[in-house]
Amino acid sequence: MKRIFLLAVFALAFSLNLGAQDTTAVKDLSLVDSSLVNTSVFSLLSSEGGGSAVIDQTDQVRQAFDRYNASASSKKSYGYKILVYSSNGKNARGASSGIAGSLKNTYPSLNVYRSYKAPFFMVHIGDFRTKSDAMKILHDISSTYRQAKVVRSAIGWYAF
Repeated sequence: MKRIFLLAVFALAFSLNLGAQDTTAVKDLSLVDSSLVNTSVFSLLSSEGGGSAVIDQTDQVRQAFDRYNASASSKKSYGYKILVYSSNGKNARGASSGIAGSLKNTYPSLNVYRSYKAPFFMVHIGDFRTKSDAMKILHDISSTYRQAKVVRSAIGWYAF
């Protein structure tokens, strides 16, 4: 009888210990929505879109945030770009220039990068935070640029 009682007490204590653990902490940071990372809350509040909020704070908070953004602009982060063109043919230089110009006209809000990495001329488009964002644009341009593909690449901090 004593053994059963001790076993029951031990089981109860063990189950209470498991229940006391903090399960709300996010272990995998990829699960956190980072769409507002490095975005000024102040500009979001001043934009139109309905609703309102009043924040009572000192100007030092806004100035500190602006200084942080200015210092972070030189940092690099990793995300995705779309490799639209890559060739080492005789007319690769001219073709890459034409494709880059066409993409700039079609997608003026996206960055277009034309580069040369011996012996290839390449054209990349976009600074995408997530692969799914890049896949949306890839779907749009895949009918014109059939060899386009999403690649992992360094992107500017400002892209966040």
